[in-house]
Amino acid sequence: MDRRLLTGVLLVALSGCGMTGIGNGGQVDTGQTSTGRLSTGRVDGAVGDGPRAGTEDVEPGVLKGRVADAQGRPVEGAEVVADNQVLHDSNAVVRTGADGTYRVRTNIGVTFHATATVTRRYNGQEYTMSLAPDDDAPFAGPSGAIRNFTWKLSGERPDGLGFYGGKVLFHLDPTDPLDPDAFLDDEKVRLSLTPDGPLVDGSPGAAISRRAGRNGDGSGLEDVPIGRYRITADHEGRPLRVRLRDGGDYADEVVAGFAPVMTGVYHIQLELALPRA
Repeated sequence: MDRRLLTGVLLVALSGCGMTGIGNGGQVDTGQTSTGRLSTGRVDGAVGDGPRAGTEDVEPGVLKGRVADAQGRPVEGAEVVADNQVLHDSNAVVRTGADGTYRVRTNIGVTFHATATVTRRYNGQEYTMSLAPDDDAPFAGPSGAIRNFTWKLSGERPDGLGFYGGKVLFHLDPTDPLDPDAFLDDEKVRLSLTPDGPLVDGSPGAAISRRAGRNGDGSGLEDVPIGRYRITADHEGRPLRVRLRDGGDYADEVVAGFAPVMTGVYHIQLELALPRA
């Protein structure tokens, strides 16, 4: 189809759906909606407007739902994004209210995909964490949908992008002071983590003790809930000395929290070695 004709068809279709004003750079301004104003591709919707949306039937032209933590408590201030799958950078964005609910209009003739994140400041560090959807399927805007989300600190993500938890990674000095011909094996290291205070969501957490494995970022543990931990390690039962990767002295244990690698990705990085005689 001729490009000019295709553009004309798209403009007519969008106008029929109530979307106008395709301007420079492909940005969209649809004017006022019931949940806010769309400007340069973003709707900032009303916070938690309407009743408890997550307990109702699907409403045409509306995305709604509820965000809760793993204990079922409502999560206020979570950001829910209705991603317009047709037009770039023209998403609808809304935050949850005190009861964890949200509601945003999607009554245009395109497909949407809902995602959500929560941002919290914890031990002096800001963490932005993806939330787990109860249904990850796209939906037609005019049909509407209910998408509830759970703030999980661990577990595999449905989008195939790893886990909700962070990684505890280490570099092991392979030399054995008692046997110069021996080399230590990363996968024979056991890491033991004890929460040092509540986790990022305020829950008490639980002790973790697991054999290390290898992953795309190195050796260590995957899917550890974001928190602050007291960490010890051993190699086949022989205690290892531990220190943070960015320096400091070796000790029997360290206390450490997760540091950002990029948005939504958090690591603790350690160095391990057997004690010297």
